[in-house]
Amino acid sequence: MITNNVADAILKKDPYDIKVAIAYMNNFNFSCTQPERWDRALATIPFLVHITTNASEFSWFADILLPDTHGVFEKWAWMKSIGNGYQHVTLLQPSIKPMWEAKVDETEIPWLLGEKLAAKGFDNLLRYCKTVKDPETGKEPQNDKEFALYCVKSTTQNLWDPAKYQGGDKFDGWEAFRKAGVWNSAPYPYRKRWGAMNTKTKKFEFYSETLKAALEEHAKKHNTTVDDILEVSGYQARGEKAFIPHYEEPTTAGDEKEYPFLFVDHKSRLNREGRSANCTWYHEFKDVDPGDVAWGDVAKINPVDAKKLGLNNGDKIRLVSPTGKLECTAKLWEGAQPGTVAKCYGQGHWVYGRVASKVFGKVPRGGNNNDVLPAVYDRLSGATVRHAATRVKIEKI
Repeated sequence: MITNNVADAILKKDPYDIKVAIAYMNNFNFSCTQPERWDRALATIPFLVHITTNASEFSWFADILLPDTHGVFEKWAWMKSIGNGYQHVTLLQPSIKPMWEAKVDETEIPWLLGEKLAAKGFDNLLRYCKTVKDPETGKEPQNDKEFALYCVKSTTQNLWDPAKYQGGDKFDGWEAFRKAGVWNSAPYPYRKRWGAMNTKTKKFEFYSETLKAALEEHAKKHNTTVDDILEVSGYQARGEKAFIPHYEEPTTAGDEKEYPFLFVDHKSRLNREGRSANCTWYHEFKDVDPGDVAWGDVAKINPVDAKKLGLNNGDKIRLVSPTGKLECTAKLWEGAQPGTVAKCYGQGHWVYGRVASKVFGKVPRGGNNNDVLPAVYDRLSGATVRHAATRVKIEKI
């Protein structure tokens, strides 16, 4: 499912009209392409709650803002990572007392809601929460804290319970795992999954029998052809070519005459999923990103193109695409290919904090790349199209 489509669903009231929404740790109306749709969508919801550690553009539309616990220090959780032939599961556990009335978003708050609903005669949620029992004792949770703990114990039981041992580090129980804080797998056996892949042939497919079967089944269901599905989905390949690796021309919004520059969206070395913009060090060291400048937000333009437009370093400019616009500063940089405008993602916040925005709630610092990117998707994978997705024109302000 494409989360970014939810904004359109809310605006269209399809499949229903949203009256109450509870969201946590997201900022869709900054981080999604064509985010103005989210501004309009959230403004239509009569009662919106946002659970977060940091106020954001999404928070601006909330009727109630609730403090979330910090994942590393304040709540029970676990994280999985895979690399170099090993898997690691890190146990996150409370090490400090949460500030204020912060609650865990995925466990404590649902439990507390369940209690209040049960008091009004609607006990479904609370009864469901109580099905998560302590794997060691079989005890039902009696409060939100126990529910949070039992959820983590249950989801990690295969790692710490000797009766369920499947390999890697071996523990004699939950307490041993809690003290260790991490489970490490045994090394991945070379070729373990060869001949047992999740494909139609059970092998790595250079010619994808899996994709072919899926498209043929879909075509039969809708009384059409595979080639027709490819055409409707915006693909150029037809016939057998569709099932082997091949090149597809990118689909780009905007007529070249009106929007002469391809927009290149690239990522910062300093971003952690775009969450660094309220830190002074992020802006101070921004020039580590090729072509960027400290305490600024620039669009990088090849000097050949800049000369034709009469642009100089430091000029205030507006980038306009078929779906939106943003304002930033021009930077003449030979690293930008002629005919393109390259801009680093991460700035353009108008709420995220006193540093991230020039005037909190009113004036952004720089421009948000998503404001010029259309909300389009690769039809077969569902992935958001971000690169080579649009053309832009440059206006001097």
